[in-house]
Parts: sequence; structure tokens; C-alpha cells
Amino acid sequence: MRKRAIILAAAAALALVGCGDHNLVLRVDVLSYLDPGMRSASFGPIPAMPGGLVTGEQALVDDETVNLVNGLSGVAEVEDVELTMSVITRDSTGAGVDTLRLYASDGDTHPLATGPVLQQVVTLSPGRTDTTSVTVSGNRRLADLFVQQRMRISVTSSGRGPESGDALNGSVELSKLEAVVIAGRKPL
Repeated sequence: MRKRAIILAAAAALALVGCGDHNLVLRVDVLSYLDPGMRSASFGPIPAMPGGLVTGEQALVDDETVNLVNGLSGVAEVEDVELTMSVITRDSTGAGVDTLRLYASDGDTHPLATGPVLQQVVTLSPGRTDTTSVTVSGNRRLADLFVQQRMRISVTSSGRGPESGDALNGSVELSKLEAVVIAGRKPL
């Protein structure tokens, strides 16, 4: 793994040297770094009640470490990161809302100790399966995380059940978590 990281950093350095004022664009499949068992969860029954019962934040991805490219910060300056999260929600009964939040932090800080990097609200309807996506870019704190050797990620789900009718039952699956890292040559 270390040898591959060194080769990748060297290739990035060579690409940046020859590209003048151009940028290096890396697509990182962050989802592939996460434990497959943490990519989905079922919820319910959340009973109907006036105002809708709120579950509070439940961890879908619980403080997972993502090891990044070692040495990238030595040759490149990350200018921006565009992060996209897609989820598939399946509602078997009842109606409600689920709020998904993604937290990211440096290797020494628990992700939930920081504010969410992105948030996605999904409306749940009985018998429906939906795929929704949300993208964030221009977040300097997020960009700074991608120059480190490792970062930590948590994804939470917070459901709100129906005000009346059948209890809410369903599932949520994280189907995409992808970062597009735009880096330029470091000033000499």
C-alpha cells in the first residue's frame, strides 16, 4: 500500500511539473474506503404521533478512517473538493422524513465534533424507492482535509415519523460518496 502511494504521489508531481498553470483532477471513490456493512440500515417502526416522532441522529457510518494519498500535500495545493453523496431510500410503510448528514474531520478529531459537511433531507412515501444526491464544493475545511494522510468520516440518519396513519418502516443505503479533488502546483 505504501509503495502504491509513493508511486501515485510521484506521478502527481510529474503531472503537475509538466502542466504549467493547469490543474490535476483526482476522482476519489470515498465509498470504497468504508466498511460495506456500514453503507445501509433499516429503520422503524416509527409510530405515528402528533408532530411526528423524531429518532435523533443514528450512525450509518460510524467514525470510519479514510487513508488518503501520502505525499500529495508535498507536491500539490488542493484548490477545491467537490463531494457528492447519493442515497437510496426504501419506504415500506408509513410516511416521514429522513435527514442524512455527512461529517468529516482530520485524523485526530471525532467527525461528530465538527459541523456537517453536507446535509440531505429525503421525504419518505409509502411503497416508494427514491435515489437522491447532494453535492458540496467550495468548502475550505473539506479541501484542507484532502491534503492530510488520513481523515475520519461519519454519516448519520435522523428520521421523523408520520403524524398519523401507519408506522414508518424502511431502509436507507449510501450508494455513492465521491470526491473530485482539484489540485494545482504549489508555489515555489
